[in-house]
Amino acid sequence: MKKIKTFWSCYVSYFMIVILFVTLFLCFRTGVINTYWQNVLMLAGINGIVAMSLNLINGITGQYSLGQAGFMSVGAYVAAMFTKLVFAPVMTNAFMNYLLLLVALVAGGLVAAFIGLLIGIPSLRLRGDYLTIITLGFGEIIRVAWRVIPASGGAKGLNSINKLSNMPLIFITIIVIMFLLRNFTSSNYGRSCISVRENELAAETMGINTTKTKVIAFVCSAFVAGIAGGLYAHLQAFLNPENFSSLKSTDLLLYLYAGGVGSYSSAFLGAMIFTLFPEFLRIFNLGEWRLVIYSLCLILIMINRPKGIFGRHEFGFMRYGRPENPYQKLDNAGIISVFVRRIRERAGQKSGGRAL
Repeated sequence: MKKIKTFWSCYVSYFMIVILFVTLFLCFRTGVINTYWQNVLMLAGINGIVAMSLNLINGITGQYSLGQAGFMSVGAYVAAMFTKLVFAPVMTNAFMNYLLLLVALVAGGLVAAFIGLLIGIPSLRLRGDYLTIITLGFGEIIRVAWRVIPASGGAKGLNSINKLSNMPLIFITIIVIMFLLRNFTSSNYGRSCISVRENELAAETMGINTTKTKVIAFVCSAFVAGIAGGLYAHLQAFLNPENFSSLKSTDLLLYLYAGGVGSYSSAFLGAMIFTLFPEFLRIFNLGEWRLVIYSLCLILIMINRPKGIFGRHEFGFMRYGRPENPYQKLDNAGIISVFVRRIRERAGQKSGGRAL
């Protein structure tokens, strides 16, 4: 009985992936979730991918980047130009459409990774606020560059993009990205990133090339953000440079820290919640007040939950099915573990009172 309970507690998230996919697919196909909410959910999933890529830099490596929207824009524009300008003559059926879309997504990710390499080599020798300012500046340079490139549509933007992003594609991409980030973090490179986060001087003393480690993390993060940008372009079917301003980078940072920095699962859930939350407030016809309520909720979360709503908790499959020990649950400081602990403390107080 104990083995069955352990198996279920460790691997329940593997079953939940399939159940969640089937549930969403049926809701989309049967119209239970209307077209508007379908687009919002898919956009939230794309934001979740970018938030996870940002967690690789800010949460795992311990650096501070504000240029993630720039890498997202590179992936979006490159993927859109591939499908719209290069592959358009041969995109004649559904199979070719999605095959070439995957090629375009990878191409957008690779170009974003290359831009990340060019930015990372000179800038990642710096630390703290200086790195933040440089990444913010490079993000704005990339945004302005799209305004003067004729192939990108200039300031008017790029329109008539094939709307090929759908729920199965985005869902599968999220799971694949999670597995790739999990395996990267568990590899020697990932452990080097964690050592840089914990103590960069000690990491250098142990022979780790900290600049190389940070550049690798930066490039991988840019690649993931570029893929998310490609999905975004083929979901919205229109791109404008202003969609990738510094405000977008700030939103991504918000998703990460409100969900829980240091955890891919928490970053993803934070992006999902805070993309959907303003849309739910529209239901109550709050108008511009919804932004005030949204901001107040963020302030309260940061005051009461400085480690984020979910802390450093990871989904079961992100931990290779291994259960968290009591120390990890306490250190992760997720709201669920805190809630459970308080219930147990109250139950213990009540039982102690009866015993007395």
